[in-house]
Amino acid sequence: MSMTTIPLRLPEDLKTLATEQAEAMGVSLNQYVGMTLAIRVGAQAEAEAFFARRGACGSRERALAALARIGGADEPTDEDRINL
Repeated sequence: MSMTTIPLRLPEDLKTLATEQAEAMGVSLNQYVGMTLAIRVGAQAEAEAFFARRGACGSRERALAALARIGGADEPTDEDRINL
């Protein structure tokens, strides 16, 4: 696998936390950042693929029909309100 080098600026507190987590896992900060980024990128790609598959099964008309069935009240009911 080809590797590339990139400059990376991190807030000091984030670097400290990442360094601590890398040490706890017994890996270098470089390995930890690469592994963490790979996990995040993979999860994003998986989510995008999931929603693309789900979206391919539907249509705008079906979505609007479903929204029309779930009520038309402009205001929430008393049971829906959160009193702060």
